[in-house]
Formats: sequence, structure tokens, C-alpha cells
Amino acid sequence: MSYTVTREAAAEQLNISQRTVDRYVKRGKLSYKKIANKVLLRADEVNALEKEFAQLQQATPQAELITEKKHQTVQQSSNSTEINQIIDQKIEKFFTIFNEKEKIINDKDKMIFVLQQRVGELESKIKNMIALPDYSKEKQTILVEKQKLEDAIDWLQKDVKNERTKNAIYLWLLLIVVFIILLIIFTRW
Repeated sequence: MSYTVTREAAAEQLNISQRTVDRYVKRGKLSYKKIANKVLLRADEVNALEKEFAQLQQATPQAELITEKKHQTVQQSSNSTEINQIIDQKIEKFFTIFNEKEKIINDKDKMIFVLQQRVGELESKIKNMIALPDYSKEKQTILVEKQKLEDAIDWLQKDVKNERTKNAIYLWLLLIVVFIILLIIFTRW
């Protein structure tokens, strides 16, 4: 594809600031070429990002629990059947908790995205403001709001990272417990 969109045009099309466009370039979400000291972006990537923004704004969180269950077919006695039922119940409960946590993480990711977009909008408003006597007061208010939003983004990103770490630890602990239980069952046979 061709590199035809300027940073300014992309910021206007996406309704975000040029600084936010630069962040997307830095993160690799938008590719660029520098031609004659001018940064040009790929039009298809900007359009795709615009569609993604629209989808995220239209998306409404839905509460749903997804349960996954893995079955292993082995000839078992009545005692091992009861143990396997208990294991299956615990696995089902774990996957329910795991999926709830994953939903919480996804909701927080969406919130981070919306907050980042709001920061970009505020940056655009600051840039386009007309110099009036109240300008410095409004600028200060907007800067305070921007700082609060950036702090909220940082906090949410740390929270998401912690949730993912906890989920990974829970998954490994569950797998170890299941492995130990299966090992005990098969060594008794």
C-alpha cells in the first residue's frame, strides 16, 4: 500500500492529537515513511484504525460466562469416577473464574483505549483554542484533567498486568494440582 496520509490528516481523521498518532507509530500500530522530512502514514492502516475506534465506541460490555471443560476417557472404578467428577467440577469452576478475570481485563483494556482517545481529544482542543483572557485558566483545567486521565491509564495498565500475572499463576497451580491428583490416581492402580 502507499504512504499518502500525513500525521496531521491522520490525527484529524481519527479525532486524536498528533502526539497520539506519534504514539501509535512508536508502538508499531501505524507504519510510516519519512519523505523529504515529512512523515507519511499508510492510508489503509489509518482507515483500519478508524474502523477499530468506531467499533470500540459502539461496543457494549456484555456479561457472559464461558465455561470450557476437557474430558479424558479412561476406564475407571467407582472411586476414581467420583474423584474425576470432583476434578471436573474444580476445573469448570477454575475456567469460570479465569474467563471472568479475562473479561475484566478486556473491559479495562477498552477503558484504557477510551481514556487514551480522550487525552488525544483534549490535546487537540488545547492546540486549537483561541487565545482569550480565560485561556490560561482553561489550559490549566485541561492539563489537570489530562494528568488525571494519564494517571488513570497508568493505573489501569498496571492493574491489567497484575490480573494477567495472577491468572497465569492460577492456571499453573491448577495444572500442577490436577497433575498431582492424576498421578496419585494412576499410582494406586
